[in-house]
Amino acid sequence: MQIIIIDLLIVAACLVGDLLTKAWAASALPLRGGYLVAIEDVLTFRYSENTGAAFGIFEDSRVFLSVFVGIVLLALLAYMTWTIVKKKYKEKGGVFFQVALSLILAGGIGNLVDRIAFGYVRDFIEYTFVYTLFKYNFAICNLADVFLTIGVIMVIVYLIYSFVLEARKEKQEKALDEGGPSAPSEPLTPPSDEQGKKGDGEDE
Repeated sequence: MQIIIIDLLIVAACLVGDLLTKAWAASALPLRGGYLVAIEDVLTFRYSENTGAAFGIFEDSRVFLSVFVGIVLLALLAYMTWTIVKKKYKEKGGVFFQVALSLILAGGIGNLVDRIAFGYVRDFIEYTFVYTLFKYNFAICNLADVFLTIGVIMVIVYLIYSFVLEARKEKQEKALDEGGPSAPSEPLTPPSDEQGKKGDGEDE
């Protein structure tokens, strides 16, 4: 029950934050010439309408993207529900993995709402520091994209951790198999009285 509440709170908070900031950007930034410098040479809020997916790919593919993303999100939601109902979420990454999936789910829903409602995704976060450092214009994004990115990074970290843990476990098991169990040594016991007498008689 606790993990369900955590998942719901994360999805709800992220979704509300994403939609509110998009609404602010769509209404406020055009009045300021389309952009607002938040931190000089570091961060700028620049309003943009993306009809494609991340980095502008699949441009003007509203129906395809909406259907595809909807199917992926339903599959993700079904998986999360299954792990919770079957009480398998602890062995499937625990709270860390659930939080990662919740962030991905929230980000996906946030951008899906935009595609269905407007036919495009409202972007406004421009990482100016990328151009300052590398003279490269990085893609403009929104909070939903930020949540998606963090969630994916968390999933990758979990998978790497699981892989390293499994490899270490297999290595230890292989070492034990190659070495083999050592045979227990027989305890040294003093000879019994009868054995001692018999030995004396033989000496005579």
